[in-house]
Amino acid sequence: MTLTAIILVLISAVAHAGWNYTGKKANPTLAFFFLVTIAGSLLFTPVLFFQVELIKAFDSRIWGLLLLTGLFQAIYLWALASAYRSGEMSIAYPIARSSPLIIVCVSAFILGERESISGQAIAGIILIVAGCLLIPMRSFSDLRLSNYLNVTTAFALAAACATSGYSLVDDSATAQMRALNHPETGAPLATPAEIAMSYVVLQGYTSTLWMALMTFVNPSTRANVKPLLRSAFSSYMTTAVLMFGTYALVVMSMAFVSNVSYVVAFRQVSIPLGVMLGIVGLGERLYIPKITGVFITFCGLIAVALG
Repeated sequence: MTLTAIILVLISAVAHAGWNYTGKKANPTLAFFFLVTIAGSLLFTPVLFFQVELIKAFDSRIWGLLLLTGLFQAIYLWALASAYRSGEMSIAYPIARSSPLIIVCVSAFILGERESISGQAIAGIILIVAGCLLIPMRSFSDLRLSNYLNVTTAFALAAACATSGYSLVDDSATAQMRALNHPETGAPLATPAEIAMSYVVLQGYTSTLWMALMTFVNPSTRANVKPLLRSAFSSYMTTAVLMFGTYALVVMSMAFVSNVSYVVAFRQVSIPLGVMLGIVGLGERLYIPKITGVFITFCGLIAVALG
């Protein structure tokens, strides 16, 4: 990973842990994240006014990928809200954040990109996953499969699968966007930063579309939207700013790495931050396996960053 990518991902990791904390504290539901997505999309819409030429150059492949990433994002937010309602942030967050590494790395091998992932990075990814398996445990004797067979873990894993999906789609879509050039000069139509911001806003609109459909078919979710408009305004606006800002930084960082697996892996620096916020801000308990897991995860992060 380049220094630029590391800095971008580090900033995004802090923001990511932050919006998950505000979301968990607000007792999140699909309706809550639906409002978050609408607010974020509208708030950052002015970005698109400066990228009309870029958007006009999109072909059907890019639009299709935008619809697909919106679906993955909608599933991710629904699953994350469900995980937070059923369990602690210091348990659900590490599982949801670490598991995508397995899926993304396997996908890299399947897609023939093995040579772009170093042995050290693979070792770091293994350490990250191992550390995150320890974080939810109260004691080392609790490390058994039965302790992961619960509703919180199931929803956290669903969120992880969705994260893997939109990470792979985002990498492909933004790569195609960066390849768009002026027909006369041959210069890129937009910088990586402009592409990232435009992409995130457009993804916000496609996510809103899918979440609107999910809300429409669920009467209880529809009923929750109106009360939240006023009672949770500051919570969903804060979450929207942090979530969209985080996503933009991550998408931008993809332009500075050889393989998206590096970005997905190094983003896990937010795991210790998320655990700390759960303990300090939400009063969740701290156990020895949590401390050990966070340390192992940190070692894995360093290995990925230097790999």
